[in-house]
Amino acid sequence: MQIVLFLLVFPSFVLFGIQGYSSFQSRENAAAKVDGQAITMQQLDAANREEIARLQSMLGGAVDIKQLDTPEQKLRTLDGLIRQRLLQLQAQREHLAVTDAQVQQAILQIPQIAALRKPDGGFDVQAYRNLIAAQGMNTAQFEAQVREQLILQQVLSGVAGSVIDSRALAEAAAKAAAQQRVVRLAWFKPADFAAQVHVTPAEVQTFYQNNTSLFQKPEQANIEYVVLSADALASQVQVTAEQAKAYYDAHLAQYTTPEERRASHILISVPADATAAQQEAAKAKAEAIARQVKAHPDEFAAVARKESQDPGSADKGGDLGYFTASAMVKPFADAVFGMTKVGDIVGPVKTQFGYHIIELTGIKPGGQQPFDSVKADIEKQLQQQAVQKRLSAAAETFTNAVFEHPDSFKAVEDKLHLQVQTADHVTRQPVAAAPGSTNPLASKAFVDALFSENSLRHKHNIQAVQIAPNVWASGRVLSYSPAQTLPFSAVQTQAQQLLTEQKAAELARQAAQQALKSPASLSFGAPQTISQTQPTAGVPEQVVVKAFALNAAKLPAFGGVDLGTQGYAIVQLDRVIDGPVPGELLRAAAAAENRQLTQGVIDAYIEAMKKRFGVEILYKPKTESAQAG
Repeated sequence: MQIVLFLLVFPSFVLFGIQGYSSFQSRENAAAKVDGQAITMQQLDAANREEIARLQSMLGGAVDIKQLDTPEQKLRTLDGLIRQRLLQLQAQREHLAVTDAQVQQAILQIPQIAALRKPDGGFDVQAYRNLIAAQGMNTAQFEAQVREQLILQQVLSGVAGSVIDSRALAEAAAKAAAQQRVVRLAWFKPADFAAQVHVTPAEVQTFYQNNTSLFQKPEQANIEYVVLSADALASQVQVTAEQAKAYYDAHLAQYTTPEERRASHILISVPADATAAQQEAAKAKAEAIARQVKAHPDEFAAVARKESQDPGSADKGGDLGYFTASAMVKPFADAVFGMTKVGDIVGPVKTQFGYHIIELTGIKPGGQQPFDSVKADIEKQLQQQAVQKRLSAAAETFTNAVFEHPDSFKAVEDKLHLQVQTADHVTRQPVAAAPGSTNPLASKAFVDALFSENSLRHKHNIQAVQIAPNVWASGRVLSYSPAQTLPFSAVQTQAQQLLTEQKAAELARQAAQQALKSPASLSFGAPQTISQTQPTAGVPEQVVVKAFALNAAKLPAFGGVDLGTQGYAIVQLDRVIDGPVPGELLRAAAAAENRQLTQGVIDAYIEAMKKRFGVEILYKPKTESAQAG
């Protein structure tokens, strides 16, 4: 539920510039007013830029900045700022607060910060400071804003917790998703009608003139670019054997395996509020048992099963397995690790749990990993730490250098020793790459910046673009070829082929729609079982959607699907199969329903707060006609 709340309410949480959300002081040039306090246009613009940057960072090349940077998007950002302010006012009214421990726990759950833990379990404080500094904040500012987000989360936790799930709705949704349908298909493919199509040269010429966008050579640029990343800096950081040995010597405990011992015990427990008489009675019983098992060691396990009051080990003859000294309370550990050989029995030993009679049953000596066996790991660790410390300053140097020396990357080469690379025939379409790729040509933000009007006109370095976590890139256009329509003579054959396919698809569509009037006369293919959750080979998604939209009250049922240049398909629905609903499908449906209900309740709560505190929207997006004028 907490994760859902964060996703619904705080989309611009940590490490994406939430600092722009918390200042509501100025009343000039207001975009909105909440409880009489202004949200300025400057705050709205800053928040909108941060939101777009956040989406770019999350989605990479999948997001188009031109589609995001719109008046409608700005209104959505403004609504987010208003919600933020309303929650702040409600938190103040309820006098909500969080502890320092809660703030610390929340920060350590952020993946980028959790990754700063050292192998020995410690925390790299300097790397943490560098990471926050790279976001334009100091740690005090960042922690204050995490605190605020946690407080705002408290405001909504009670509201969201009031949502009552409907199992009936979830079961109905899961049942529909689990349903299968048996269909048969009749295909009307354009290729079957191509022989009936005859196009004249004049028709081909007209088709070319009316569809010049199909016959364009895309704009292209030859560029040079440079990338700053942790990997690039790592090649510049050398860790000597002496440095690795010094670290090893200073952290010997990290490379030492502690001694482990195995023991069995018989516990005579003593309540925390035991009287002196109860204490003496327990001690006397433990002493009697100790005398018995020391006289007859082979009876230890049997006595433990009968007399031990430790429910976790009694039925195992008192066996506790192997453990280190730090795993047990001190008096118990001192007794076990003070024994000299397997088979020794000591006790009674007093701890907060009562009296223990202990038998040593195994010893695993501790050991130390040789330096040579861990040298490579230490060198890599020290290198990563050095890179992390340098990265924040290097990012600032990189950003300033590409801006202050816009005509080349020589300053970047000299200061950071980064390799300048080139790429030819770059288009506006980002190249395909695996998620998390550090290839700047796969980043839509980077490519859009390259093809911006200013970049193409002046051929200056674009500003540094963060294309992945801890990865920045800048590029510069060396030469540019605008998009151009290819001459008819060069694409005549292609135009004729496209026109023929278009007409053949139209003939297929007409024939299919005519056949759909009397589908019983059609020749359908073999039955196929389809579902909404698993794709079926050879069955397009549009056909599946149509099949599940058909009314199953009277079978067979028929429907047609226009597949464009792929032709036309007629679907015959023969049977509906209501199979068992898998548990994971039911849980997914319940989770989806809960998210919808939670969102609805939160939206209603926000609307109620708008009326309570008063909200005035002053930002009015310009219409397209006004912008054109």
